This record gives sequence, C-alpha cells and structure tokens, in this order.
Amino acid sequence: MLVTAKNRTVPLSLPLGFFLVGEGFFLLASLLLALHPEAVLTPRHPLGLAAAHALFLGFGVGVLLGAMHQLVPVVLEVPLFRVGWGYPVLLLFGLGVLLLVLGFLGWPGLVPLGGALALLALLWFALHMLLTFRAAPRWNPVGTALAWTVFYLVLTPLLGLLQALALRFGFYDPERLYWHLGAGLLGVFLLSVVGVGHKLVGMFTLSHGERGDLLGLFLFAANLGLLGLLLRERLGYLLLLVAYALALGDALFILRHRMKRALDLGVRHYLLALGFLGLALLALPFRPAWAVAWFGLGFLGVVVAGMLYKILPFLVWTHRYAPLAGKARVPLLKEMLPEGAGEVSMVFLALGALLFPLTPFGGWVWLLGVFPHLYALWEVMRR
Repeated sequence: MLVTAKNRTVPLSLPLGFFLVGEGFFLLASLLLALHPEAVLTPRHPLGLAAAHALFLGFGVGVLLGAMHQLVPVVLEVPLFRVGWGYPVLLLFGLGVLLLVLGFLGWPGLVPLGGALALLALLWFALHMLLTFRAAPRWNPVGTALAWTVFYLVLTPLLGLLQALALRFGFYDPERLYWHLGAGLLGVFLLSVVGVGHKLVGMFTLSHGERGDLLGLFLFAANLGLLGLLLRERLGYLLLLVAYALALGDALFILRHRMKRALDLGVRHYLLALGFLGLALLALPFRPAWAVAWFGLGFLGVVVAGMLYKILPFLVWTHRYAPLAGKARVPLLKEMLPEGAGEVSMVFLALGALLFPLTPFGGWVWLLGVFPHLYALWEVMRR
C-alpha cells in the first residue's frame, strides 16, 4: 500500500477522546492525593489503590494510548491497521478504569468487571498495534520502544488479574504485586516516556543530533535492569542507573545539536521530569514509597503534562487550521497555548511532587497545579 501523509492521518476525535478521559482521571487522582495523602503512601490501602489506578492507568496509560494512535503511523511510516478500532478501545478503557477506581473507592464488586473491561481494551489495542507493526517497512529505536511498551501494557494487567484471582482463591503472593508494579511503572512508563521523548524533543527543538544507538542501549539496559530488579538482584538496580544515564545522555545530545535555541515549555517539562526520575531511582533502595511518589507525580505527571502542551496544540492546529493556511488568517501554532498558565502549573506540580512524600501539604500544592494545566488545555481546544 502506498503510504502518504493523508492516509496516515488519524481523526482528531480519537486521540482527543483518550486525552479527555486521561485528564478526567488526572483530576480525580489529584483530589484523592490532596484529601487522603496518608492512604496513598500506605501499601494496599483502598483509597491509595484508587488514586494509583486513576493516576497511572487512567491518566498515564490513557494519554499514552491516545498519543500512540497518533504517533505510531508517523514513527513507522505506515497507516494504522484499522483506525476505527480505536473507538471501542476508548469506550472499554474509559468505562473499565472508572469501574475499577469506583471499586477501590467503596464498591469492591466493581473491581473484577472494571479490570476485565480495561484488560479487554488493552488486549484489543495490543492486537491493533501488532497488526500495524507487522505492516511497517522498517523499524527504528523509537518503534522498538513503543513495541516494548505494548508488551508491558498487556503484561501489567495480566499480573494484576493474577493477583486478584490469588486473593479470591487463596494463593496470594505479595511478590506478584511487586512484579505488577515494576512492569507497570518501569516497563510501560519509563520505556514509553524516553522513547517518545526522543522523538518529540528532537522534533520540537529542530535537532539534527538524534542518536538511535543511545536509545537502543537505553532499551537494552532498562529491560535487563527491570528483570534484575524484579528478581531482587543488585545488578538490576545498577543497570537501571545505567539506563538513566543513557536517557540523560540521549536528551543532552539532542539538545546540543538543536537549531531552536530557546527551550519551550514542553521540553522544560521533559528535562524537569528526568530530574525527578533520577531522584526516584536514588530513593528506591531506601524509601520505596517516596520513590513511587516521585516517579508518579514528578516524573510521569510532569512529563505527560508537558507533552500534552506540545501534542494537543499541534493536533488541533493541524485538523482545524491547516486546510485554511494561505486562504485565511489562522493563528500561529505558538499562539494556541497560553504558556503563562502552563508555567504556573509546572511550578506547582513540581513543588507538590517534591513535597508530597515529606508533608501532606504537598498534595494540596500539587492540586493547585492541576487547574492551570486544565485551563491551558481548554484554551487550546477552544481557540
């Protein structure tokens, strides 16, 4: 099939739907963080599980699914196998995560149904990506990172399902929860954020210095490090530190060869998130709960917020104004986003993430950063 820019185009409603679902869960998770910080830092507390699934699954994975529907055709230079499959995935995913979170909030009977719907959505998405990847004429390191992400997107809920069945049938093992967390946090988010960041940072800084070999080494070290960490091997932790160093080196190499000298809001979010990732890795052997908080809020929360500041204006401008370019006055891409609101949000989100493990007040600081973030995205869609 002849691949053109036109047949690689994905309707705005598909990624936007995932983004809106993700932002809803982002607000819900942030409210739970502010109102019940003690539950979030307590292992297996129902309110903490609700907040964690709203943040990591609803927000993190929700935005990731929307971004991948848009990004995979660009990275692989091939259209999605069936664009229409994204809509039932969106419906199943949003409903499943909602029921799952409500189950943890006080209706435990909803947990199996919500988990089953979310798992079905992720399996359908994985099948869609598999069929799309098979049609790709060639792969690159970013495509490989996304392929690994899809693998962990399936593995993580399967491990969670096994844990739920273990509770019901009496063969519960806390070790499996550790694998569920590791596959979800490091397998899904570490690999996807660094892989997507490699592509987007280079794209939005007009860099000519992308080195695929650094990203490839990062993927090798990160996967081996995750496996070693889950097997309780000290070498696994050391390999994760090596992977972190490679991620930093990759970002710095791209920035060193950029043509656009000023670092825009999205890139600053990405670099700030890498700082929180280092903080989380340093805290992991000594304060695991702190490490998870800094990873979830400081790394994932900050970087996803920043990437949305780049992805959403680009998508809205492309679908709404690109056909009018040269025929009527259209806004510049940089005019789509109220950067002042994004700046304020970044400060409060970063400060709240830093403080959250140290004081309950951190959750309220974080929440203050959510509202200007939502306002900025609303203005993008309204313009």
